[in-house]
Amino acid sequence: MFFLQYSEIKMKKNVLNMRSVAVTGARGLIGELIVKNLFDAGWKVKVLTRSDRKHFSPKITVIQADINNDEGLRRLLDGVDAIFHCAAELSDTEKMYSTNVEGTRKLINLAANTKASFFCHLSSAGVIGATSASYVTEDTTCNPKNLYEKTKFESELLVANANLDMSICILRPTNVFSSTKFGSILSLPINNSWKDIIKVHLKGKENAHIVYAKDVANVALFFLVNNVPDVNIYFVSYDDDVNNTVAGIYNLYQSLCHKKDLIKFTLPNYIPYLLRKTFRRGSLHGRVKFSSDKLKKEGFVFEYGVRSSLGEICRIRGK
Repeated sequence: MFFLQYSEIKMKKNVLNMRSVAVTGARGLIGELIVKNLFDAGWKVKVLTRSDRKHFSPKITVIQADINNDEGLRRLLDGVDAIFHCAAELSDTEKMYSTNVEGTRKLINLAANTKASFFCHLSSAGVIGATSASYVTEDTTCNPKNLYEKTKFESELLVANANLDMSICILRPTNVFSSTKFGSILSLPINNSWKDIIKVHLKGKENAHIVYAKDVANVALFFLVNNVPDVNIYFVSYDDDVNNTVAGIYNLYQSLCHKKDLIKFTLPNYIPYLLRKTFRRGSLHGRVKFSSDKLKKEGFVFEYGVRSSLGEICRIRGK
């Protein structure tokens, strides 16, 4: 298990003198887990957040400020050895550019003048945008379409071209879910209304792209422990699992939770694809698979994957 490796982090030569870390977006799905795991491992953790400090241990240094607050960023970065940039605006289009792009620009400009030797930038698989490829790798050309995709891709470029004297990893997770935030796909079997069942019949063969937040956080920590030189981009995805389709997730969750109402008939995946393309609504990634081969070649092994992550959700929910 990765956490056992990580608990022995002080024995790793490349992190022998690294004991202080800065995290932006510390209340997000990934940032929160990174904070917890680093704190539990004995690191001095500093977080930048707009949330109340009551959400964090008194032993964690909390800087209550926006990502565009220069003074807050200076305080965050002062004396740290590693930086995890997880802050992002996902929904408010008026704040998207200032948070995702300008906030990232300010962070890397200030990071250049610190002693930090590691920088992890949390991006999104969505930066690929519209693609004709059925199998997407890190070499696939990005063609972002909506504002979120465009701002996340621009922030990637800022980090990649910042010329920071650090080991830099840029992570592109697919559809992240957790035990408290299920996302649109896992919500289908959990809510299991008649509308949800219809959606599974209609979209069942489409790729779901779900990935567990704990595994994404593990990837970020893996590269802290096992630094890869220069700048590297990685997709974080379970798409090579045959169960990672809309119907596959629905049926596996129902089975793991000992329910009998499984769905056997679904439409061919080109039908919802054509409907989305015709009416220009929703993602066109239902027929696309995102590759994690590059990540696995670095030696990373997912602790959870599709089955174990859904099983954990079942146990947590007591069903």
